[in-house]
Amino acid sequence: MKTIYRWFIFIFLILGGSSAVTAQTSPNIVFILADDLGWGELGCYGNNFNETPYLDDLARKGKRFTQAYAAAPVCSPTRASIMTGQYPARVRITDYLTVGWKTDRFLDPDLYLTLNEALADRGYHTGIIGKWHLETHFNNPIGTPEAHGFHEVIGSETEYIAGGDYFFPYEKINTYKEGSPGEYLTDRQSSDACDFIRRNKNKPFFLYLSYYSVHTRLDAPSTLVDKYKQKYDKKNGKNASDIFERNPGHETNRKDNPYLAAMLERIDSGVGSVMKTLEELGLDENTIVIFTSDNGGAGRVANNGNLRSYKTWLYEGGIRVPLIVHWPKHIKKGEVEKPVSSIDFYPTLVAASGGDIENYQVDGENLMPLLKGDSGLERKELYWHYPSETRSWPDRMATVVRQDDYKLIKHYLGNKDELYDLKNDPSETYDLSLEKPEKVRELSELIEKWKKEVNAEEPDAEALRKAHLQKN
Repeated sequence: MKTIYRWFIFIFLILGGSSAVTAQTSPNIVFILADDLGWGELGCYGNNFNETPYLDDLARKGKRFTQAYAAAPVCSPTRASIMTGQYPARVRITDYLTVGWKTDRFLDPDLYLTLNEALADRGYHTGIIGKWHLETHFNNPIGTPEAHGFHEVIGSETEYIAGGDYFFPYEKINTYKEGSPGEYLTDRQSSDACDFIRRNKNKPFFLYLSYYSVHTRLDAPSTLVDKYKQKYDKKNGKNASDIFERNPGHETNRKDNPYLAAMLERIDSGVGSVMKTLEELGLDENTIVIFTSDNGGAGRVANNGNLRSYKTWLYEGGIRVPLIVHWPKHIKKGEVEKPVSSIDFYPTLVAASGGDIENYQVDGENLMPLLKGDSGLERKELYWHYPSETRSWPDRMATVVRQDDYKLIKHYLGNKDELYDLKNDPSETYDLSLEKPEKVRELSELIEKWKKEVNAEEPDAEALRKAHLQKN
């Protein structure tokens, strides 16, 4: 399938379609992805504990989206949606990729023309720094970033890294140069990103800077953690060490977590370094910078603002994420309230590069008109499908449609429906399903039609029942 895409695009260009881009006209692209960063963690999204001055400044100067969504409540399917522009249900990666018996899935390089490849076909030099998590067969990898055509692969995982690997010497990450004792992984990623930009300043580049933070287990340099512990003590009148040192991951049910705040400050500082490097090289006005998260914040550490629940759930706290887009003189700065999704990045960036998105099989929409100030976005529905092939959380397995301001959640366990009006109830506190049965039927029909269109996988009812009994 990927070969067909490439031949079609090649013939289109040869026959007089959009010409290949040049360094003088094409925008550079820096796509920055945080891991498990909740909707309410940044200052520009209302947080008054964490310190994120560089990201807040980026939001002031660019577009800040208030209803941006990850395509899934966990990371791997969202990452697949970014790389393919397709719904995770269509790609058949709808849960996080673990190791061992739970899943044998990966993003197949023979089937998909990934975003970096689409941009490479238009003359871009491409690089990934950091987390991939679309292949976990580390002894015999097939779907690595290299297999998907990235020109440079720096600091990608070589072992399953869910538990973290934040300080040098790194045991689960492939780095291209030696580190130093005490080096913090986030700082290293940011430094590598600045080096990548300097190396490639004379040609159009696409940099996918995929931070491993703020994923639990939480950890950060001790001096920075101490700073936020003191801040916590002053704000809350309690001893932070007594609260946040109770387990190795520093997880509690409290917000204002000093460890998460410290991790986030290092991400923010890294974004500042990237922006400073672009400015020093005179590239800032012709570089699209995108910052977002792969899903909502994780339970026991998350600050998802006023949104319900957290990562692994299809409530807003699990899927609504921060999104900032910066491209001076090319997009209109301000706030965007329209719903957008991670499936939209692929067509948007291909369009920004001068490509014709009609040549690509994507589910997402080109957001460039919206970024430039056009209020219109024709799409009326967004979908989520979480059959959870790992069956880790049977009570969270569901399919969702959002149409305008209505959101229907169809749970697999118990065949339960929930309907919410997100305009008047963004916290999803009042279920309207019994009051509006016609709306439930209407949206249910849309879900069934969509599932057929994308060939969505359905969970096995008996396996679901057994998984639920084992969990309880």
